[in-house]
Amino acid sequence: MRVLVAYFSQSGNTEKIAKGIWEEASLTNEADLKKFEDVGTEDFAGYDFIFIGSPLHSANLAAPVKEFLTNINAGSSKKIAGFITHFAPAYPNQDMDQFTEPIQAVCKEKKIEYKGCFDCQGALTKSLHDAVQKKLNLSDDAWGNMVKQMTGSPKEEDVAKAKAFAREVLG
Repeated sequence: MRVLVAYFSQSGNTEKIAKGIWEEASLTNEADLKKFEDVGTEDFAGYDFIFIGSPLHSANLAAPVKEFLTNINAGSSKKIAGFITHFAPAYPNQDMDQFTEPIQAVCKEKKIEYKGCFDCQGALTKSLHDAVQKKLNLSDDAWGNMVKQMTGSPKEEDVAKAKAFAREVLG
């Protein structure tokens, strides 16, 4: 099976998870790892399974990922799975379907099997700390605790979980 792991990453969080998924997929498949800016519409046709990776930007997939989704050709033999990174420790009260709805909508419209989504915490770029703290209206102590929790993420255990997700969906 030919597998594409395509991702958008600004801080390296999503890239770290992408590399883990690619490593796992490469064990039993012909797999390619590409940034969205290196993937053209014609590239999709040769893949049976596509992993799509994105950071969450204000609880949405990154704009280049949404644009990428519009270029995927229809095909019932294709399968797609997503993976996302976010600075929040978890979204326990929210359904991940909200964040992956654009991927699911494209799959439904183009008759592509959606295989699910992996998510994990990543570290927020330092240049965004002040703006996000202000937007969330967090005290310095509360923000300090959040920064402490996200520092070093995604961790090796997150990469291991991403690899397990890849094994499961590639089945």
